[in-house]
Amino acid sequence: MKPNAITIRAAQPDDAPVLSPLLAQLGYPATPEQVAPRLSALDDFPRALALVAVDGGSVVGLITAHLIPTIHGAEPLALLTTLVVAESHRGRGIGSRLVHQVERWAAESGAVRVSVTSGLQREDTHRFYEHRNYSRTGL
Repeated sequence: MKPNAITIRAAQPDDAPVLSPLLAQLGYPATPEQVAPRLSALDDFPRALALVAVDGGSVVGLITAHLIPTIHGAEPLALLTTLVVAESHRGRGIGSRLVHQVERWAAESGAVRVSVTSGLQREDTHRFYEHRNYSRTGL
């Protein structure tokens, strides 16, 4: 697979049947019937982003993020809330491309930083973010 063969586009409710197993791989099982209205709700939320990575017409990754105002700063904070790449496509740079898209969106939206939470048990995920210059700042 060539890295540039992957395209990134907005997630759509029609993607729900493919996103359902991806969310299960992440540890958040949901049926397509549950995922579709969630995607619609994200689309209706003015400061949310949901993107998918597509390889040859097949969705192989998902990322979501939200911009939120904070009391401790004038600029919004971007929260990266979901990132998953199909097990069959991991290690190919897809997650990095999705994160880069969120970072760009966040900066263009005036966010001063991107924050992400990850379970303590997800050591591979922690290494993924640390490799991209994210710091562990909380517990």
